[in-house]
Amino acid sequence: MNNFIWKYKDADIHEVKKICNEFDIPKSIATIMLFKSILNREQSKSFFYSNLDTLHNPLLMQDMDIAIKHVLKVKDNNELILIIGDYDADGTTATSILYLFFKSINIDVEYFIPNRQTDGYGVSLKSIDYAKKMGATTIITCDCGITAVEQIDYANSLNINTIITDHHKQQDLLPSAVAILNPNRNDCNYPFKGLCGAGVAFKFCMGINNELGLPIENILLYCDLVAIATTADVVPIIDENRLIVKQGLNNILNETNDGIKALMKVSKLDANSLTVGKLGYWFIPKINAAGRLGDAGRAVKLFTTINPQLANQIALDLENENEKRKIITMQHENDAQRIIDSSIDLEKQKIIIIYKEDWHFGVVGIVASRVKDKYNFPTIVLTEDKGFFKGSCRSVSGFDIVNALSSCSDLLENFGGHPMAAGLSIKKEKLDLFIIRMNNYAIEKIKTSLKPILNIDYMLDFNEINSRFIKFLDHLEPYGPGNAKPIFSTNKITGFHDLELLGKDRNVLKCKINSPHIDLEIIGFQMVENYEKLLSNKNVDISYQIDKNIWRGKESIQLVLKDVIYSDA
Repeated sequence: MNNFIWKYKDADIHEVKKICNEFDIPKSIATIMLFKSILNREQSKSFFYSNLDTLHNPLLMQDMDIAIKHVLKVKDNNELILIIGDYDADGTTATSILYLFFKSINIDVEYFIPNRQTDGYGVSLKSIDYAKKMGATTIITCDCGITAVEQIDYANSLNINTIITDHHKQQDLLPSAVAILNPNRNDCNYPFKGLCGAGVAFKFCMGINNELGLPIENILLYCDLVAIATTADVVPIIDENRLIVKQGLNNILNETNDGIKALMKVSKLDANSLTVGKLGYWFIPKINAAGRLGDAGRAVKLFTTINPQLANQIALDLENENEKRKIITMQHENDAQRIIDSSIDLEKQKIIIIYKEDWHFGVVGIVASRVKDKYNFPTIVLTEDKGFFKGSCRSVSGFDIVNALSSCSDLLENFGGHPMAAGLSIKKEKLDLFIIRMNNYAIEKIKTSLKPILNIDYMLDFNEINSRFIKFLDHLEPYGPGNAKPIFSTNKITGFHDLELLGKDRNVLKCKINSPHIDLEIIGFQMVENYEKLLSNKNVDISYQIDKNIWRGKESIQLVLKDVIYSDA
């Protein structure tokens, strides 16, 4: 079944011609450059040759100077800092960055990562009591804390200072912390708003490092951890994020972190061909598995250990845990599908809200993502816990899920997150009313069709795929939000051969097609429904991204299918 509306991006012919003439390049490359706003030599230099010297000054972030002075005072007084992180990939990498950097400059530091099941998200009273018990005089939060007004008041009552590092949306009232580092604070003029939690922690360390007059290499060590978090949190890979991710991928190649090296090994990833996409698909789920089914603190241990044997053991544990997570997720997905088929009317609703009392809280976010991806509806998936329903939300372009939850804030115990992803908790008896009001809000706000649009950059002839074109695509890396990997189409083609279905579930379609200049393999993940189209000998249009595949030392060009339609459809 074709679920996409194909939409070709509109390229100004005159602008494309100018770029062709300016750089002496073919129309295919010029068109992609136009969509990336690389219109002249100066913009080309900035995009392709920018370096880490262009990272923004950390002091541009609100409260950064206050936070730096406070940490250096704590250092001089030999006081203990407790880092409180979140249990996901962003929170655990951010915690690791601060922990490693503070250790490197001789600050006494410990960390606390909450248990997803028993502690919930963010700063808890339990974590503050732990700080008191440890004798910490300062708490630093990672990837959380911007809404922890009551918790920070409690810390203040115990004479514990707090520095918040976060990137989530603030509510009306800010906590009474010593300093709040968050580029998305309403009063913060930091020039780039797209940092993840680990990115904010990284800038904090950079600020302290600069103040101490230490070389920037001290900080660049941690770009691999920021790259992982930036990928995991799906923030824009533009501006300084692009520079940090580039450096981070290079760090991973050079094996500067024993924990990352071990996890790469169990993930069977080749650092030479590592991309943001592969990091997101094969690597990051194992980090998140630490907190979904058990102790997320294991991820911090993995990234901060200098013992290769311990790193290998933790990496294997996370690999095994991720396999268990996959089984549970599949069971919950099947349950979710049955609920949608039996009780959700997608003709009358604009949001999918499903719940079951015995679902595992650690995987409801994944189920929400899968349902959202399948139907392109904003999706909320909830599970019951001691009289409350807790869960995760995933949204679609143009529908801010946090604003939607805000419209029902009087019904909710708590909520927070990003426009595209959030979490919530609600009393069981208020759930029915919540569903009615969220449905009404979605119907009011979403006026267009929710059928997903596939934005295609360029209609490509296979003759145009040559070594120069592939090299150009390589230089556009790293791809991600804000710097999307181009999508191409080639129309009215036939002659596919060596068709096969691969994978444990036989849902990976693979074949070959003849091309004048280059051998092309085609692969489609979750594309089994298109098998008959490619076998039919009818003309089809295919949309795809171009990738490199390295197998047993041999490199080949792969077209990664996005969709297949009959040409006369």
